[in-house]
Amino acid sequence: MTYAEFQQSIKSNRFAPIYLFHGEEDFLIDEGIQLIISKGLDEGTRGFNLDVVYGSKVDAKDVVGHASSFPMMSSRRVVVVKEFEKLATTESAKEIVSAYINKPLDSTVLVLVSLDPDFRRKPFTDLKKRAELVECKPLYDNQVPGWIADRIRQQGREANAEACQLIHSFVGNSLRSLQNEIDKVFVFIGDRKKVSVEDITAVVGATKGYTIFELQNAIGRKDSKEAIKILERMLEAGQSPQLIIVMLTRFFTQLWKLSDTRARKMSEQEIAREIGVPFYFVRQYVGFRSNFGAEQIEQNFKSLLEADTVLKSTSRNPHLVLDLLILSLLHHSPESVGASL
Repeated sequence: MTYAEFQQSIKSNRFAPIYLFHGEEDFLIDEGIQLIISKGLDEGTRGFNLDVVYGSKVDAKDVVGHASSFPMMSSRRVVVVKEFEKLATTESAKEIVSAYINKPLDSTVLVLVSLDPDFRRKPFTDLKKRAELVECKPLYDNQVPGWIADRIRQQGREANAEACQLIHSFVGNSLRSLQNEIDKVFVFIGDRKKVSVEDITAVVGATKGYTIFELQNAIGRKDSKEAIKILERMLEAGQSPQLIIVMLTRFFTQLWKLSDTRARKMSEQEIAREIGVPFYFVRQYVGFRSNFGAEQIEQNFKSLLEADTVLKSTSRNPHLVLDLLILSLLHHSPESVGASL
């Protein structure tokens, strides 16, 4: 079964007698084990009905003994065996484990964990037939922002696609590290339900060195020296050139919207909602807008699109492409990014 199918079955109170968790994503494995324990055992009797052991430190008879014991003051017992591949290494141990796998006790949930099982050999051949196999493999790059959005939603908050992409850019694909950063963001925003790009930059980016927020501020001030310095540090840290372009496009879109909001004489709170920033950043953005005329902002959109096209369609050095882009954004050079290369 998939990890999502496993979650749904446990939340619906449908437990299998044996689970085998396998794969490289240990965060999902740990989370899956905790889900079985929290949903399967009452807190008051958990101490009597939960055993967690390691295959490298116990023998097969001990594990089968735990699994064959009836629960106390409960309808269910949970036995967790980590490093299961280190348990059944001898023929006698394999036979002992296989005998239980083929005739498990209904009141026990036996949870086995193996990062790299060999399904060609016993007892994994038996587990393949008798157990629920839950694969916990690392997510692909394009799956991670959706996972982040789901995690934030599950915890009663909301974040748009840009914020989720930014967390991914800063942290990478480690689900454990991503959850740690999400927890930090929740502490930072307090009771607010919506997570903004600025929140991500302030919390996650602060631990990663130079951020897109600092880059756009340097651009907003028209400080070319500082902007190039920040850009180089960001690229050296492995931040995505395409995401940098996406976020800078968003920045100039906010400045473009600011032209209309100022003309309509909105309050700072109304402006903040219109351009999508916390209200305490509005005055800063108004100052940035005064540094860029409408014609330059329009030209900057063209420069951003051209740089994105160059990065996607050629093998040109991303550092050089983005350096030229920053200069074009600040100085409104009539020479295009593509032509400069």
